[in-house]
Amino acid sequence: MIFEKVKEFVKTKGVPLYRIAQIRQAVYEKGISDWDEATNLPADLRQALKKEVKLLSFDVVKVEHSKRDIVYKALFKLNDGNKIESVLMKPGKTWSVCVSSQAGCPLGCAFCATGKLGFKRHLTDEEISDQVLFWYQFLRKNNLGERVSNIVFMGMGEPLLNYVNVVKAIENLSCTDYLNIGQRHISVSTSGIADKFYNLAQDLPQVNLALSLHNADNEERTRLMPINRKYDLDTLKEKLEEYIARTGREVFIEYTVIEGENNSPAHVRKLGKWINSIKDNYLLHVNLIACNEAVGKAVATHESSVKKFAAALKAMNINVSIRKSLGSDISAACGQLAAKEGKRK
Repeated sequence: MIFEKVKEFVKTKGVPLYRIAQIRQAVYEKGISDWDEATNLPADLRQALKKEVKLLSFDVVKVEHSKRDIVYKALFKLNDGNKIESVLMKPGKTWSVCVSSQAGCPLGCAFCATGKLGFKRHLTDEEISDQVLFWYQFLRKNNLGERVSNIVFMGMGEPLLNYVNVVKAIENLSCTDYLNIGQRHISVSTSGIADKFYNLAQDLPQVNLALSLHNADNEERTRLMPINRKYDLDTLKEKLEEYIARTGREVFIEYTVIEGENNSPAHVRKLGKWINSIKDNYLLHVNLIACNEAVGKAVATHESSVKKFAAALKAMNINVSIRKSLGSDISAACGQLAAKEGKRK
């Protein structure tokens, strides 16, 4: 929901302006999922809002719960019939939401289920921010916690190809009058749309940038990620240096370890060499994650292989962490979102 619609509704209907603050409280503090729950408003106003202002810009098709992890996945149906997925997870003590920025994706990365769908369309800023609003409602309704603490743009689609709407959504989500999620708790993951790094540094300097790299050999990376033909490793290096110089912020390098594809000692050396060639590389931090079996033809990567990769990078004085893959039993882990209904659980 774009709150400007509520303000316009109040003004055009001749509703007292003080009701705006009450509506904001109901939506963004109480986390109502139906206007009937806004008991701080008179009944006639609740009914009018119910008829004319939708709390969410999409319909909720289903919500699944992982049996292994504290992870939920929701399937949403957009007004034009396209479907997207979003994930709520609790990897530690706080709740994080993984949001989608496109219906489908045009990039066709070899290890990503979303890419198999092809590109449908960009999401609007409202459709993006409503994913977080839905999960906030979900938390309050199910007594699971007070708030969403972190947002990661790691769902369906390439965020920097939908740049304008992504920026608008982040500005809305971080607004103190609404969900008030600090921009330092928001991460944008990109496959490497390098010409947008400068824009991001200028427009949202507090937001975290994560680069999905997955291979430090141009020929091999192009096979995994065709976008490398346009934005190769030299271009990424140049644009990362510009971004770091402008923001002074840490940048995360995402690397999915794929068994037999990018996890040999030679791959470690190439990755280390590329990172060490970047100016101020102490601000680069590698996040390793094991490839999920459900993605493409890849087999699941063993944990020991990822640990060995991490140890080799540490020996090269490179900052590295291993990220746990969550929600794979409901196809909610990295690269698994495909917006398919499947069987109800």
